[in-house]
Amino acid sequence: MRYNNGMVPLKRTIVIFFITVLACVLMVSCSSVKTYQITSDFSTADLFNDSLMMPEIKPADFESVFTLSEAQKDAFKQELRKPRNRNRLDIEVIYQYLQDRLQHFNFYSKTLTAQQALEHNAGNCLTLALLTNALAQTTHVGVHFELAKTPPVFQRENGYLLSSQHIQTVIYEKKVGGVFYSSKPLNLKIDYYSTAGSRTLRRVNEEEFQAMYYSNVAAEALVENKSRIAYWHIKRALQIDSDNPIALNMLAVLYRQMGYENYAENVFIHGLSLAKNQLELLSNYHQFLLEKERFSEAVKVAEVIEDYDDPDPFKWIDIADQALLDGHYQQAIKYFKKAKRQASYLHEPSAGLAKAYFFLGEQDKALKAMKQALENSHTNSVTALYQAKYEYLKKYTQHSP
Repeated sequence: MRYNNGMVPLKRTIVIFFITVLACVLMVSCSSVKTYQITSDFSTADLFNDSLMMPEIKPADFESVFTLSEAQKDAFKQELRKPRNRNRLDIEVIYQYLQDRLQHFNFYSKTLTAQQALEHNAGNCLTLALLTNALAQTTHVGVHFELAKTPPVFQRENGYLLSSQHIQTVIYEKKVGGVFYSSKPLNLKIDYYSTAGSRTLRRVNEEEFQAMYYSNVAAEALVENKSRIAYWHIKRALQIDSDNPIALNMLAVLYRQMGYENYAENVFIHGLSLAKNQLELLSNYHQFLLEKERFSEAVKVAEVIEDYDDPDPFKWIDIADQALLDGHYQQAIKYFKKAKRQASYLHEPSAGLAKAYFFLGEQDKALKAMKQALENSHTNSVTALYQAKYEYLKKYTQHSP
């Protein structure tokens, strides 16, 4: 849910935050998407200025992030050899082993390494994906990761809107020395946070998955104003996956936060030149241009955003929310309506429209939009909140001159 408790907009910048493991939303664009055409004179390596971020903070090494300690490996191998597991496939043992440790995993905890996750039996969704992968490495089980289209989880922290991405972990029995003859399924999709209507978008390659850890830690550091930690983890993510639009967006946001506007613009331009998943970069670059009073350039970017044909309604809600919080209410209305056209059953677009209309003084439209949001809500907490907002708007409208 995107509403804050009151009707006051909060200033923020879009940061995509990978808080997932099993169940994951990502940016998917269709082939007809209009892109912002711009050329970069930089390589990804040119975007970094380490001298601004000294002393260096070394991110966790690969082994500790993605593998278990020797003691943890031995403990899990003992689990595999227990009598109760003799007739189970390795994928079934992994599944149950994780199932017994899920009570402290959630969307909101810190991103931990695989070793830390097993030590504390805690972490967020991405942490759980790392742990699943690390357990599979101790067996003959294979692993791959899939992005899934589900409504993302949103958090506001320290002026940033954090939007989750979700990833499903698929573990499967490899053929070792022959062909399997089994009545049991030879693969399992581990998706502890699945929601109704989720569907797989595409596989995630190994470099992208590895970069997710470092991007996640960077996002957590960014909202805590730990700039150097954020910088060195973003750099590590881009060393692994040099064209990653999420990490590039965060690097631009970080430079802006620190006042290095020229560096930020270089990152925006380079990221947009890749013509890949541009929407979040475009939105933040548009804000950058407005603040620099480069209005003619901002108009061109806004036109591309408006014509952008991304089928994911939550992206449009995200962009609309930014426009709303920046006080650009008519622009917000356009994007909320675009989200509503993509998914008329969602409550978020109507709730956003209600808020925008309220700030424009169009109380009747705000009341009508909030009524639609209320009708589209399906959980008790959201319904109760919208009912309270609806009653407030109704009373406010009746007493308005």
